Amino acid sequence: MKKTAAVIVSAIILFAWGAVSWMVLPWHQMVANEFTNESEVAETIEANAPKPGIYYLPFSHKDHKAGETAAFVNALPQGYAPAMTKQLLTQFVGDLVSVLIVIYLLSQTAGLGYWGRVGFVALVGAAIGFISHFPYWNWFGFPTPYVAVIVIDSLIAWFLAGLMIARLVARNTKKVTSKIDVIT
Repeated sequence: MKKTAAVIVSAIILFAWGAVSWMVLPWHQMVANEFTNESEVAETIEANAPKPGIYYLPFSHKDHKAGETAAFVNALPQGYAPAMTKQLLTQFVGDLVSVLIVIYLLSQTAGLGYWGRVGFVALVGAAIGFISHFPYWNWFGFPTPYVAVIVIDSLIAWFLAGLMIARLVARNTKKVTSKIDVIT
């Protein structure tokens, strides 16, 4: 029961950091730009994106010419109805699953002290941010500051969660203790 509570607390830490990072700190907005005429852009997307999904401009990389406008867009031409409760619950479940995966990875190590385990979890967090966003920087020209914020954000989130996660995994074993063993 104690271990289950620690897993849930770790997910709550990730969830809480996400709220602070996106709703309190200005850094995600600082690396984004606002369209000069949002309603005109919305009309153009609605007229040219027949269904929701990802769109590339130009669609084929081989058709792109230097100096030509390019875009990587997640278009929702009919909009969406934000369902905050559902989205918050979905985020928390995603955080919970992520914590269980990282606990499994950490449980495969041996001989790390508490701070070594915290560092391992933080490094996994940095890898998550880097691996998931580096291709967008490389292939689609996402701005370096945007990718840096995502990687740093992930590193901080997982460092904070790692403070709790590191307590779940025994120092000299490759197994997670107690009920968490079921996932290994």
